[in-house]
Amino acid sequence: MTTPESAPTEREGISCVIPVYNEAEAVARTVIDVEAALVDIGRPWEIVLVDDGSSDGSYQAATESQTASASASRIHVLRHEINRGYGAAIKTGLRAAANPWILIIDADGTYPPAEIAKLTTALDNAPSADMIVGQRTQTLATDGFFRLQGKRILMATANFLSGVKIPDLNSGLRLMRKQSLERYRPLLPDGFSLTTSITLALLCSGGYVRYVPIDYLHRVGESKIRPVRDMTNFIALIARTITYFNPLKVYIPLAVTLIILAILTIVLSKTFGGQVMDVTALFLFVGGLQMLLIGVVADLVLKLIGTREN
Repeated sequence: MTTPESAPTEREGISCVIPVYNEAEAVARTVIDVEAALVDIGRPWEIVLVDDGSSDGSYQAATESQTASASASRIHVLRHEINRGYGAAIKTGLRAAANPWILIIDADGTYPPAEIAKLTTALDNAPSADMIVGQRTQTLATDGFFRLQGKRILMATANFLSGVKIPDLNSGLRLMRKQSLERYRPLLPDGFSLTTSITLALLCSGGYVRYVPIDYLHRVGESKIRPVRDMTNFIALIARTITYFNPLKVYIPLAVTLIILAILTIVLSKTFGGQVMDVTALFLFVGGLQMLLIGVVADLVLKLIGTREN
């Protein structure tokens, strides 16, 4: 992991983007607490709430909290007419943000706004960082056994493909350089996996990412996560992102696996069947070679693009 040579101007402003989807019970409290945290930090600040097509009065609660604030001019409430996704809400907030640093925090009460100070302190100590991530230090009992196992599989996959040990892949409390988000905007999905995408994009491209331990609380209201569908999407997203930055990391394991299966097919079919399954073995072997060639070509194309950009 490399540290960029250029450091941001001291005490640059922060735009806090809060995606909101059916969080009427918690959004007003979140705005009050985030505002207090940002005032204490002493940097220029603003809050951008993006209601993502809520149907429970979240938008009304957000606008009321804006009106009631003594800093109403620094609080902006935007709205999607239909639900477009967590990532889409953050990207809408990003377009409206006026400051060079983007802070994101959920509106469900899971991330205490008081922890924001830990992130800005880490930024003061490492002004060249591209992203400061709030690393959740505990696992909630509500996660359940299968969800925990799913998270472990997801983390193991991300660590293997990225080649970096990632303490917290998809934390919803993080401070990011706006320039970095804009750079990777085409790669950022509209769903929950935006945080996973930007983490992998920065780490795989040599970005400077720091982690700060934070508390993590039980959410207010019901979770929007759908474990099976979201886990599948996360793994596909990890493979796609790593393929974009380091295709050999994906295609070489696939190639080796297919070639080994070809050899095993020959050995096992001859040993236990008395006849070699030569057609099956040939298909597997050729498939392995194709995966290897695709990876090499993709890697050469990426290096060529990188050379031209430099």
